[in-house]
Amino acid sequence: MKKNIINLQICCKNNKSIPKKSYFLKWINQTLSKKNINIITIRVVEKKEIQYLNSKYRGKNKSTNILSFPYNKFIKSNQTLLGDLVLCKAIIEEESLQYKRTLESYWAQMIIHGTLHLLGYDHHNKQSAYVMETLENKIMLSLNYAQPYQY
Repeated sequence: MKKNIINLQICCKNNKSIPKKSYFLKWINQTLSKKNINIITIRVVEKKEIQYLNSKYRGKNKSTNILSFPYNKFIKSNQTLLGDLVLCKAIIEEESLQYKRTLESYWAQMIIHGTLHLLGYDHHNKQSAYVMETLENKIMLSLNYAQPYQY
C-alpha cells in the first residue's frame, strides 16, 4: 500500500483529546484509493477560526464541525495534492456527546466524511447523500467502528 501524506496543523489552545497523526493517516488511507499518493493538510482549529472560514467561503456565519477545500492537482507522476480539511475540535467533542458516539469514532467519521468531499462526493440531495453515507458506513465498519447512518 502506498502511503498518503498528511500535513497536520494543530491550532488549538487545548490539544488534549486530538488524535495522533497516525490515526488521521489510518482513516485517510482506508478512505483513499491505493493507486496514488495523496497529500492532505489537516488543520484543527477553534470555533472562531472555523466560523470565519465558514462565513468567508460558504456564506454561513456560524461554526461547523469540518470544512473541506478540494484542490486535486497532480504535482508528480503519482502524487496528488488533494486538498485541505479544517476541523473544529470543540464542535467535534460536543457532537460526539450529542450523538452518543465515542470521540475516536467521531473524529474518524469527520476525517472520512471530509476526505470523501475532497474526492467529489456531496450530500446536496437525497441520492448523493445516500451514496456518500453508504460509503462512509462501509469505511467506518472496515475500521471496526459502528456505522453512523442507519437505514
